[in-house]
Amino acid sequence: MELGISSLGHIIEMGLNGKFKNLFELQLKASEECLNFAEHHGIKIIELVIDPPEVFNDEHRQKFIDLVNSYSLKKQVHGPFIDMNLCSHNNLISEASIQSYLESVNLCNDIGVKMMTIHPGIANFLLPSIREFNKRYLKHSILRLLNYAMSENLMICLENMPQNTHIMTDNKNIEEVFSMIGRKDLFLTYDTSHFYTCDGDVQHLWLTFHNSIKNVHIVDNFSKITDTHPPLGTGKIDFKEIFDVIKKYNYKGSLIIELSDAKSLTQSINFINKFL
Repeated sequence: MELGISSLGHIIEMGLNGKFKNLFELQLKASEECLNFAEHHGIKIIELVIDPPEVFNDEHRQKFIDLVNSYSLKKQVHGPFIDMNLCSHNNLISEASIQSYLESVNLCNDIGVKMMTIHPGIANFLLPSIREFNKRYLKHSILRLLNYAMSENLMICLENMPQNTHIMTDNKNIEEVFSMIGRKDLFLTYDTSHFYTCDGDVQHLWLTFHNSIKNVHIVDNFSKITDTHPPLGTGKIDFKEIFDVIKKYNYKGSLIIELSDAKSLTQSINFINKFL
């Protein structure tokens, strides 16, 4: 297992204090602060969150690439997730989401990244019957993305989602989605908080998907209806059970601490190291 950190906390923290001139400065400075934190604290792996995705603009792209490539740390990418909806039954929305992820694949190639986590989006919140169509749209989107990523030698990991998204949620739903897509080159990012909101069975998930789980987001939570990413150890998630299961299957992938702020990183790293 490799313990790493997400740049999400730095993005949120900097975004809340408003100390940036534009969205690209927010993205660039937050990424730089996260990379510096990792180097200073001996963290070996970083998950760079590409949201807001201002790095796709030609005028910004090379500056971001040069920054990331100036660090020797191992990197992976979390693709854009705000406004993204690969499973949307509105073709204009799902197509735009596909294009954004295809651009993310290109960026991964430019910074030498071999793994990207993506979100499926949000299924229909009013009509449960439409959610089957959402799964079909997701399949169409994922197949296009996988075929494109294959040529770039990039691993795509689809993340499990909290209950209010109505897709990729509990054990049954995750299994249905992966079975419908039917590709062995699609992998799973397991998010501990998202799964907690769905009352997911951790033992069953790892029994079913231990060969497919290539990335883990370590996130705490207080309730089943929110996903606030508090400091690790302050919520209700049973990390002992989770790490007992992870070790049972001899997991060798990344463990990414994903918080809603950067100031809690040291505390959270110290907490999670007790289980490693």
